[in-house]
Amino acid sequence: MTIGVPDLISPEDITSGEEKVLTLFVAYMFNTKHGLEELTEDEYAKCAMVDDDIEGSREERAFRLWVNSLGIDGVYIDDLYDGISDGWTLCSVVHKVDPTVITWKNVAKTPKNYQFGNPVNLKEAITGCKGMGLKMIGIGANELNKKDKKEILATAWSVCKTHYLKLIGGKTEKDLVAWANERVGGASHSISSLSDKTNLSSGVFWIKLIGTIESRGIDEDLVTAGENEEDQKMNAKYAISLARSIGAVVFMVWEDMVAANSK
Repeated sequence: MTIGVPDLISPEDITSGEEKVLTLFVAYMFNTKHGLEELTEDEYAKCAMVDDDIEGSREERAFRLWVNSLGIDGVYIDDLYDGISDGWTLCSVVHKVDPTVITWKNVAKTPKNYQFGNPVNLKEAITGCKGMGLKMIGIGANELNKKDKKEILATAWSVCKTHYLKLIGGKTEKDLVAWANERVGGASHSISSLSDKTNLSSGVFWIKLIGTIESRGIDEDLVTAGENEEDQKMNAKYAISLARSIGAVVFMVWEDMVAANSK
């Protein structure tokens, strides 16, 4: 055809009204010549809000967001328990936190079904955790492979906490608050602590802080004063999405931001 659609169907297919064939034909036409204007770079940026913080328990979502924000090639999970159970993702996460503790020759990228076998990836991941000094008491490869929620959450918490402490270094909460207030300046009310619910719950302070690092991706039309619960939730989700877009590691879910959960 003149617009470049592959020769997929015949006139008879059209007149017969075969739904699946016609759907495929229309889809090809749309993809080939949709007639829509290309988005500008700014419009692409404004469409980049990432929201995989939708379902699951609060703990599971927090650890899942953390894993997905690490920027590990080939690693993205939409369920913490499924994602951890084959061991490959956990090995990759542990390696991200400490590149010296995983022996990759012991790891299989596409492991066999471990239901009746030996979960070698998970054993190597646990060895790596111990190599970082984590106390993996009572946590075994078989339990992780069976998606034991308690064991997986405990493992994720241990590795996540180690990563957090490594990133923070010797900084105290007072140091972090002083840095944040200096960056934001007069663009928002200063905060007294990381549990300052009065000035943190709206989410505006966090968005302004991110804006001092990279302002081009922020769409001010999406930011509200955060005067009610729904606006606070949307600001918080937007702030987390913006943080991820600039490469920040995310250790919390939107509820933690609204509640000013200092931990």
